[in-house]
Amino acid sequence: MHNSHPFPGRRAAALLLALTLTACATYPPGQTPPDRLPTHGAIAYNCANGAQLMVEYAGDEARVAILGGPSMVLPQTGEGAYSNGRYALSGSAANANWTVGRSAPVGCRGN
Repeated sequence: MHNSHPFPGRRAAALLLALTLTACATYPPGQTPPDRLPTHGAIAYNCANGAQLMVEYAGDEARVAILGGPSMVLPQTGEGAYSNGRYALSGSAANANWTVGRSAPVGCRGN
């Protein structure tokens, strides 16, 4: 079977290069990129109480998987805040607070 595009590898390489360059945006000296939630991809959080979370933010919800525990979808309840009434997550990609039930929020660091 003949491929209709003479250089299919070049097309894929060009796309990969474009995506890589987009991800490597630079900021002026002394400035850091804004700490905002990603629009795609999961973030691994390690929490102070030992909990490990994988969170994917998608539109107006956060999909949370607890290592060794349940998975859930938390609807957005405010700017950077998600909750289903029992579980709550708030913060940013770098630092978040995880709350279960009525217990005190636990600090989590994103990787």
